[in-house]
Amino acid sequence: RGQRHLYWNVFKHRLQEADVRYHDCILPYGMLGDMRIAARILKDKVDNALLHDHATKVDLVCHSAGGLVARYYIMYLGGHKVVQNLVTLGTPHQGTYFSYVLPVPILQIAKQARPGSHFLDEVNGEGHIPPGVRFWNVWSPLDGVVIPSHNSKLAGSKAIKVMATHWGFLFRRDVFQTVLDCLGRGPQK
Repeated sequence: RGQRHLYWNVFKHRLQEADVRYHDCILPYGMLGDMRIAARILKDKVDNALLHDHATKVDLVCHSAGGLVARYYIMYLGGHKVVQNLVTLGTPHQGTYFSYVLPVPILQIAKQARPGSHFLDEVNGEGHIPPGVRFWNVWSPLDGVVIPSHNSKLAGSKAIKVMATHWGFLFRRDVFQTVLDCLGRGPQK
């Protein structure tokens, strides 16, 4: 948990340097619970951000299972109406066999991230990329958590291959620049 926050703090610092307005949403990831519940939390965070910023659209940048949470929010909780860009980093769109390494039976997130799970069937079903949402999928053959790495790919999204480890998505400058490019922010020095 601490490692994830350390790397996310590097990413947030870079957002600040690039003068990108953001609201972070650290989902309850000891995350023993259901990604559907996390999607409701994300919905509340997005609703509050829109209200606070007097905005009508948001961009979401999500790492790992956070991308699955965002996809559920977009598909089933009305997020397609307010999300302009979704950028996923190292998200196991087709599941990960790494989830079988987490043997604790209460880890619902691990069950939901297994290839062929009911949850993945839900988010990969018809309409998995609603019209109007630009979907950028940043993946790496070096991921190490999404196993096999090609399970990060998702048909219909714009796939961008980078060379980063699973945590490297959050601290590598080249990946950060890729995210800015996806959001239409152009080159940063």
